[in-house]
Amino acid sequence: MYWRQIAASCVFVVASVLAAPAAEAPGRYLLGPQDRLTIRVYDLRRNTGEAYSWTALNGEFSVAADGTVSMPLIGQIKAAGGTPTDLAEAIGTSLKQAADLAETPAASVEVARYRPYYITGAVQRPGKFEYQPSLTVLQAVSTAEGLMRGLDPRMIRREIVTTRGELRTLVTERIALAAKQARLDAEIAGADSVSFGEDLKAAPDKARADQAMRGEQLLFETRRNAVKAEIAAIEQSIVSFRAEISALENKAKSLDRQIELSRGELNLVNDLVAKGLTITPRKLAAEQSQAAFESNRLDVQVATLRAQQSLTRAERDIIELRSRFRRDALADAAETRLKLGQNDEKTLTAGRLSADAESQMLGSGEEGGEMLIPRYEVTRRVGDRSSTWFAQEDAQVEPGDVVRVTLVRNPSGRSGEAPQVSGPRRPPEGGNANRTGPASAEAVRRAAESTDR
Repeated sequence: MYWRQIAASCVFVVASVLAAPAAEAPGRYLLGPQDRLTIRVYDLRRNTGEAYSWTALNGEFSVAADGTVSMPLIGQIKAAGGTPTDLAEAIGTSLKQAADLAETPAASVEVARYRPYYITGAVQRPGKFEYQPSLTVLQAVSTAEGLMRGLDPRMIRREIVTTRGELRTLVTERIALAAKQARLDAEIAGADSVSFGEDLKAAPDKARADQAMRGEQLLFETRRNAVKAEIAAIEQSIVSFRAEISALENKAKSLDRQIELSRGELNLVNDLVAKGLTITPRKLAAEQSQAAFESNRLDVQVATLRAQQSLTRAERDIIELRSRFRRDALADAAETRLKLGQNDEKTLTAGRLSADAESQMLGSGEEGGEMLIPRYEVTRRVGDRSSTWFAQEDAQVEPGDVVRVTLVRNPSGRSGEAPQVSGPRRPPEGGNANRTGPASAEAVRRAAESTDR
């Protein structure tokens, strides 16, 4: 009885809104895709007086997505937008031309199964249903087992509390992720400080946002200083290696002079030995001294090469350190953006769940139910465009229509008065009125504010 009173009140909801598209004349059904048709074709043979059945053309056929019916012998015939009688006449005319008959065969077309309509929103069983002729909005709601009924108030209240807690958690998580994203962007850009966005500075939970920004700024400075310290240590090593190389080069020059002097002494000793003016052991000592100098020269060359390798390795370490720091920041930034997108989607879902639970809570009490009344919207596609309008409960539903049922608060709090509606909603041409994709920061802010209600 209660819902009947509510449904009766909806008659006045659409008094001030735009009327629906003009309906076809009563009983004049227009065919469309997904219609299942029973077609029979007969031809009266005057010489025998018997009716000849075109067996190949008799049976069930479906209207394809392009609005045509494909039949043997005839081919494709346009069906969408016409009545079954129009299609029957087209079949007879096409068969007469294809078979070169003297008279037009008689064809009959019946709709075996109508294309479905859809109902969604505040009903017990939303989904797709088979159309029945002269279907009204109220009948469509009945096929979906009626309007959504209130649940246990304690369960609904618990669901509201849980969802709001999840919303608070998601808002807190988003603040932390947004601050982290700003810090990573600064690290990637090589900035000296983190530049936080206005949406983060204007977050509803200012204390938590300030704490997150301070933490990320401190982490940014710590990481930057750590990298600078590592680079400074490597650069100090580079200075040492260069000094070592310089010392080795000086030592190599000294050894070169000693080797040159030793070589001159050896030549002098060789001349003296050849003239018999000195003994052979002195020649041997000079040769050993020159060999020692040359060996020391080789050691200096090896030490110089090793120092140059260490210098090159240290310079490469600085490049790798900076590259690794930037690479890690890029990977972390990509992961953070992904988590931000997931957080936005979860926030939207939690917000919708909270709103649904609140709407059920309004109608779950003894007096709360009087504060909600149903509102019906019908979306119909005509050609390439879709139109959406508010409808009365006795409005006709056509195949392919989408009926959306929403429960709206009655401002007066009495079931006998209908809420004011602003007018029909019409989606943009070729578009969809529903918004999809990640939530914006503003949407998340509104969701956060809703948790405090």
